[in-house]
Amino acid sequence: MKNRNFGKFVCFSVFICIFAAMSSMISPMASADSFGDPFEGNDLQNPSWKWQNEPSTWDIGDTREGYLYIDSEPNRNVWASDASHLLYQETDTDMFDVSTHFHANWDTGSGVNGLLVKSPADNNWVTVKFWSRDAANRGHIQYQTRQAGLRPGGDIAWRPEFGETELFLRLKKEGNQYSAWYKTEADADWLVIHENANFDLTPPLQLGIYAGVADPAGNLEVEYEYFRDNMTPFNVDPKGKAATTWGAVKTRY
Repeated sequence: MKNRNFGKFVCFSVFICIFAAMSSMISPMASADSFGDPFEGNDLQNPSWKWQNEPSTWDIGDTREGYLYIDSEPNRNVWASDASHLLYQETDTDMFDVSTHFHANWDTGSGVNGLLVKSPADNNWVTVKFWSRDAANRGHIQYQTRQAGLRPGGDIAWRPEFGETELFLRLKKEGNQYSAWYKTEADADWLVIHENANFDLTPPLQLGIYAGVADPAGNLEVEYEYFRDNMTPFNVDPKGKAATTWGAVKTRY
C-alpha cells in the first residue's frame, strides 16, 4: 500500500514538473527573446523593459484600454542629448525590425515621440520620430541621429492637423544599416522614409519608444498601442486588438 501511494506521489510530482516546464514555455516571461509587448492588461508584459526618466504619470490600460499612456514632462527633448521618457530594452543584436502605433495629443511648440535605438557609449542614436509642433507648423516625421538627419534632403510632405495625430512607425537594423517607414492607416502599405542609411552604434544598445515635451512648457500625451517585434513576435494574443496578429506578423511593403 505504501509503495502504491509512493508511486502515485512520484507520478504526481513528475506531472507537476512537466506542467511547470510547459507553462514557462508559453508564459510572457518566455518572451524575453522578443522585443515585443502588446501593452495589454495593466502591466508591461515583457520583463526586459527599463525606464530612463520614468514619467510621473503613465499607465497601461487605465487611461485607454490596451494602450500604454504617457503624460510627457517639459524639457524632455531628443536632439543634443536624450532627456526623454524612454522605455527601452538592452541588446547587442545585429538585426532587428520593430514597429509601433500611437496616438499623440499635443499643445506645445515642440514635442517628440517615436522609436529609438541608442548607444550610451557613443552618446548617439538613430530615431524615427514624430515632431509635434505649433498650429502654424503642425507636425513632421524626422529620421535622425544626434543633432543630424539620416534622411538626405527633401520632405515626405505629410503634415497632420494641429493637436492630434495617429501614426505608425517602423525602424529596422541590419548590421550598421538602418531603414525607416511610416503609414497613417493600419491596412496601408509602409511608406519609405529612407532605407539602408549607414551609421555605426557601439553596443550594448537601448531599443524602445519614448515621449517628451521638448519645450520648457506645453502638453504632450502619447498612447502607444504596442511595441511589435516583426522578427520574433511576442507569444501572447492581446484581446480586442483585431489589427494586430501576434502569432504570425504580416509586414507589408
